[in-house]
Amino acid sequence: MIFVAGTMTFDPAIMDEFMRDVAPLRRQTLTEEGCLHYSLLVEDASAGLINVLEQWTGDDTLLTHLRQPWTGAFFAKYGPQLKGATVQVYDIAGARPLPEF
Repeated sequence: MIFVAGTMTFDPAIMDEFMRDVAPLRRQTLTEEGCLHYSLLVEDASAGLINVLEQWTGDDTLLTHLRQPWTGAFFAKYGPQLKGATVQVYDIAGARPLPEF
């Protein structure tokens, strides 16, 4: 299993349009084989800061997602407006419950 996590920063002026376009992208992505979780959430609209958190069964399903036409169209539209990103892939060996507190 892998996680894709980090942040992306865009021009704050496009945040409303970005989030409108994320909704159908998310719905479509969640139907893809191997997608366990997918979210692009506005952390700070005034700074154009987006939190990315995705969970996939493996690199192969992530690569298939990145090659989908809806993913390509989204990144063709917003890629040129990307000001910065810290998104990385994390390999996960397993899961466990939160510790008791």
